[in-house]
Formats: sequence, structure tokens, C-alpha cells
Amino acid sequence: MITTGNNLEQVQRDLLKMGSLVEETMKMAIQALREQDAELARNVIERDDAVDNLQIVIEEEIERAVSAAPPLGFDLKRDFAMIKIVNDLERIGDYATNIAEVVLELKQQHYLKPLVHIPQLAAVSMNMVSTVLKAFVEKDIDLAEAVCKKDEEADNLYDEICDELVRLTGQDMNPQQAYQISRFLLIAEWLERAADHATNIGEETIYILTGKRVKY
Repeated sequence: MITTGNNLEQVQRDLLKMGSLVEETMKMAIQALREQDAELARNVIERDDAVDNLQIVIEEEIERAVSAAPPLGFDLKRDFAMIKIVNDLERIGDYATNIAEVVLELKQQHYLKPLVHIPQLAAVSMNMVSTVLKAFVEKDIDLAEAVCKKDEEADNLYDEICDELVRLTGQDMNPQQAYQISRFLLIAEWLERAADHATNIGEETIYILTGKRVKY
């Protein structure tokens, strides 16, 4: 059964592996963005298959275990939560790929301003991802709640980025510069959504451990 023994341990190991891969890929994407490194951006895009494959592996592990011995109660909630978690991680991996694609679009352009808050938002979001997976595996309610509360910091950074970019649009700029701002706004939105997905994982963790639905 998925909730005992080696099966559960393997799924949890693969979840952490997927989380680490997503976090590393996002860091690479942000580095590529800051340095306008097209080769690194292409490496990020190539990694998307590895993230997708891990999602398939984990879902198949859960499906096989459930088919062999259908779980009940707490075990069933945990199995459903794991499926939701891998979906959240896969979406974050997609955002990293999206950012890498923007890097390729903007590789010949001079940035309007140095990137400061976007890397900060990425760091907050990825810290939330790694911490919330630790909370899930270790069944740590307090840690899961702390991650959920950190979403406010991500939201504030997102708002700051949007305000900053919108102010730039009030200045004289050419179409290329306007397009660049639109891409940075999208990147900020993707990073904010990544933080939302980490919050989702935290809320699922709290639910399976307490039986109570919470919303941050």
C-alpha cells in the first residue's frame, strides 16, 4: 500500500527529486535572464522533459500502489495530495521554461533597467517550494503554515515589480522597449504563480495532517 513501506518512501524521494529539479531549473532560468545567456536558456528548455517525465513516474507509482491495495482515510487523502503536488511542481517547471523562452526573445536587446526585484521574487518563490516539500515529507504543520504565510511577501514583491514597470511605460519608449516591459510583467506573474503553487502544497499538507481546509 502506498502509505507504508518502500512504496511511500520512493514516492516521497521522487517528489523531493522533482522539487529540487524544478527549483534548480528556475534558478537557471533567472540566471539566464539576468545574464542574457541564450545557451543557458536553451538548457532550461531541454530540462522540461525531465520534469514532465518525473511527473509521469510519480503518478504511475501512486496508481500502481492504489490498484494493488486501495487506501482508506488518511492514506487516501495523502495519495490525492501527492498527485496535486506533482501537478503544482510541473506547472512551476513550465514557468521556468516560459522564462527561458523570453530570454531567447530578448537576447539582442539592452534591458531598460537592471533586474533586481524579479530575481528576489524568484528566490522567495523557490525557497517556498523547497521548504513546503520538506514540510510535507516531515509532516510539519507549523512549517507548512509558515510557507503559506510567506506568500504575502511574494505578492508584495510582485506588486512592487508591476508598479515599477508601469511607471516606466509613462516614459517615451519605442515598441521594442514596450514589448520588453510586457515580457517582464509576464515573468513577474509566472513567479507569483509559482509562489501560489507552493502555497497550494502547503494547504494540502495542512489538510491531510489536520483534516481542515485552510485558504491563505
